[in-house]
Amino acid sequence: MELDELPKRMAIIGGGFIALEFASIYSGFGSDVTIFQRGKTFLPDEDADIALEIAKVLEAGGVKIVAGAAPKGIKTSGDKAVLEYVKDGVTHEFECDAILMAAGRRPNTADLNAENAGLALGPDGAVAVDEFLRASAPNVWIMGDANGGPKFTYVSLDDSRIVGGQIFGKGGNYSTKKRGSVPYSVFVTPPFSRVGLTEREALNKGCEIKVAKMSAAAIPKAQVMRQTTGLLKAVVDAKTGMILGASLFCAESHEMINIIKLAMDFNLPYTVLRDRIYTHPTMTETLNVLFAQV
Repeated sequence: MELDELPKRMAIIGGGFIALEFASIYSGFGSDVTIFQRGKTFLPDEDADIALEIAKVLEAGGVKIVAGAAPKGIKTSGDKAVLEYVKDGVTHEFECDAILMAAGRRPNTADLNAENAGLALGPDGAVAVDEFLRASAPNVWIMGDANGGPKFTYVSLDDSRIVGGQIFGKGGNYSTKKRGSVPYSVFVTPPFSRVGLTEREALNKGCEIKVAKMSAAAIPKAQVMRQTTGLLKAVVDAKTGMILGASLFCAESHEMINIIKLAMDFNLPYTVLRDRIYTHPTMTETLNVLFAQV
């Protein structure tokens, strides 16, 4: 984010959210960006139709995605960087001006000697905690990335509510089990936001569901802003009408997803969002149309 010169050709190692965000940023500035991801499936945790739409928009913006590419090494050639990777058993080389490592984060606890303090570590190296963020040693709480939870700033803020409630005696019953589904946003263009279950996850859980889908091009405000790419999707329990999850790939999705999260937390059926009055023209009024598809 502090480079003085724009790389003409850039390689990004990793296919997660940070990789996608920087791919979107640099391609938007004019770099020729190629993503190399080890996995063969793009965004495997999302529904295939959503992942396909995100890939389509990224590729339309000039981003190339090479799946099933295992990094082997990095070397230099003059003033260029060369990424060596293996795909389908064959070693390839990719020459570029810059390589961004975005292959994920791991807890840096290997040299912590946590056992000396009576702290148990989880299989991923994070400090093990219970639902109240209490570690195995007495009077020790762990907040933020170190406890292995979702790696978001706002989750760290919520962690502080859990720990503060116990230490200061206010709201001491609040825990990670009571925070509900954690929404997240990926700031590509347009942004992708999700909360709760995908269609695939709901079916795997044995839920009887109804699915609502619509194109972002059908949103009046998206037409006004000339940001018409994207896809919106909601998953509803067919028996109760409760919202199980939503995936929004559209302009201002990072604001819209919080309304859906609120409805889920207060056990409001999808009809509440479907029948509300929203100001016009806004992206929020899309909820009228989206949930009318159920």
